[in-house]
Amino acid sequence: MNEARYREAEARLWTSTGMVPNEHRLRLARTGVAVRVQEIGSGPPALFIHGVNTSGASWIRLASRLVGLRCLLLDRPGTGLSEPVVPPLTIDRLPAFAETLVVDVLDALELPTAHLVATSFGAYFALRTAAAHLDRVDRMTLFSWSAGTPIRRLPLFMRAMGLPGIGGLAARAPANERSIRALFRALGHGLSLDDGRIRRADLDAYLALLRDTETRRHELAMGRAFIHPVHGLDRMLIPDAVLGAIRAPTLLLWGEHDPFGGEDAGRRLVDRLPTAELRMLPGAGHAPWLDDLELIARETVAFLLAPSRRMASGV
Repeated sequence: MNEARYREAEARLWTSTGMVPNEHRLRLARTGVAVRVQEIGSGPPALFIHGVNTSGASWIRLASRLVGLRCLLLDRPGTGLSEPVVPPLTIDRLPAFAETLVVDVLDALELPTAHLVATSFGAYFALRTAAAHLDRVDRMTLFSWSAGTPIRRLPLFMRAMGLPGIGGLAARAPANERSIRALFRALGHGLSLDDGRIRRADLDAYLALLRDTETRRHELAMGRAFIHPVHGLDRMLIPDAVLGAIRAPTLLLWGEHDPFGGEDAGRRLVDRLPTAELRMLPGAGHAPWLDDLELIARETVAFLLAPSRRMASGV
């Protein structure tokens, strides 16, 4: 762990956006874990929940474009500069933890409600929270595939995390620029790497996350607990009844090149959510803001700042 070196790389990424965040260190009352939240902007609060093997820093470029929102970038427990969960999560404890974490963070920030912005594994937390705590979630923007929802295939690089010994080997293997470029390509962002939409500061910050924090070790250990080498993520599937309980208006912005599934996967999810709409993004991958930052920023701001259904009806 080299926190100073990681902070330097993250600060360079913030500097490239012209933004300086405020940092919160929160000891969560229910889960007992200490987490870091970085904050920029003003307006209605939006809590950002990232995916696997990354941190709140993955949202920096997008958050810097979201004028009119108070953006709260969470380092999920075990990632970035947040403490890990002790003892580590098991598949049986995951649903209850996911339903608790977000409201724990909102309580620590003294927020009765917030919008949620999430992707991939982070979207699992958003969906579970929105179903369990109808009064705490205003609106949600979810990017591409959400963990816990049906897919026809699990990419090989994810399935391998469930093989005995593979996760440990991967955690010990040195991270380098070649490996992270290969990962971005596998996630559908090859063109954005080639034409410079994914910038040097982005790559450096992600490489520092993997080299200088315990993120990769914690996330790979979690992957071994959750991913089955044959059945993939089937044990994490969120029941249709849970998804059907969600009342928060939800926008799905889905990259057509997401390796976890294209439009058919998006349609299967939107059909299970009572108040959701799906917009497909041509040429985009798993994290579509890396491919079309300005479009994603406009869509996100317009959706999250629209009057809620409760507000519009006067209820």
